[in-house]
Amino acid sequence: DQRHFGRLCKVPGLMDVFLGIDTSCYTTSLCLVDAAYDVVADERIILSVAKGGRGLSQSNMVYQHTRNLPVLFERLAGVLASAHIRAIAVTDQPRRRGDSYMPAFLAGLGYGRALAAVLGVPLYHLSHQENHLLAVLRSMGYIGSEPFYGIHLSGGTTDLLRAVPDEKGLDITRIGGTSDISAGQFIDRMGVALDLPFPAGVHVDKLAQTVNPPVKGAHVFCRDGQVSFSGPESQGQRRIAAGGEDPARLCSWTLSTVWRGLESLLDYAAADGMKHLVAAGGVMSNGYLRRQMSDYCRRHQIDLNLAADGFSADNASGAAFWAAVQEGKKS
Repeated sequence: DQRHFGRLCKVPGLMDVFLGIDTSCYTTSLCLVDAAYDVVADERIILSVAKGGRGLSQSNMVYQHTRNLPVLFERLAGVLASAHIRAIAVTDQPRRRGDSYMPAFLAGLGYGRALAAVLGVPLYHLSHQENHLLAVLRSMGYIGSEPFYGIHLSGGTTDLLRAVPDEKGLDITRIGGTSDISAGQFIDRMGVALDLPFPAGVHVDKLAQTVNPPVKGAHVFCRDGQVSFSGPESQGQRRIAAGGEDPARLCSWTLSTVWRGLESLLDYAAADGMKHLVAAGGVMSNGYLRRQMSDYCRRHQIDLNLAADGFSADNASGAAFWAAVQEGKKS
């Protein structure tokens, strides 16, 4: 299977490592970090979606995760032969809320529970959203104790957040975001309509980069910290159906429209007193959006933290980082 990411570092001698597991709607992910929070190994398989599809059923996600997890552990075998797993952290729900549930996370949770029981090591639980924000904080090397603002942009989520570190991870409150489809859904739907593979974000980004200067985006409605991408998406779909437009320019228009919505969210947070922003999620892999957000925060004197290259998209490094932090407190 060529649809996977792998980073592997051979480790001389026995070393302590911390395992993160994440089974999301898009990717099966395992990650090992060491006591210094450096990534020792990172393995992922993107879930397969039929051409023209715009997502998967939960049962199909569970099926693919169940097949993918043994493959990923086999890829980690070389590192694990010379390492000692000290603790495991696994994502078990989309958000840390009582009503937040998705069967896809049961696949990873089952593996985490079984491994922790067999190895006799601690098992920590956290949400997928916490995992994304912690993946960014791992790049900083610490979590801290001060509240911060976050923005989580993924295939199914556009959330403006206020996060407070606590003993379980991050206590997150949603203060804004999208009132309908997410930024990722808007990008994916436009990409699929342009006959690009799903998930379409990377392909839309690649085509958009060929357009300079970027095409001006559509107006995005915003009220009380809530933006709406459904109107621009309908407009874009009509333009595609009408034909005759350059797909690269439509991709550039799509990303510029997403940025106009995000800029409204950032304005809302800045008016609320935002001074520190952590930006996470697969959509934040997009080069154009990262540059626009960096420029915005520089102009408004906001401290911005982005994930290290390759760690904005779904991955398990945040969970592994959390396991290492928790075990470090016991030393």
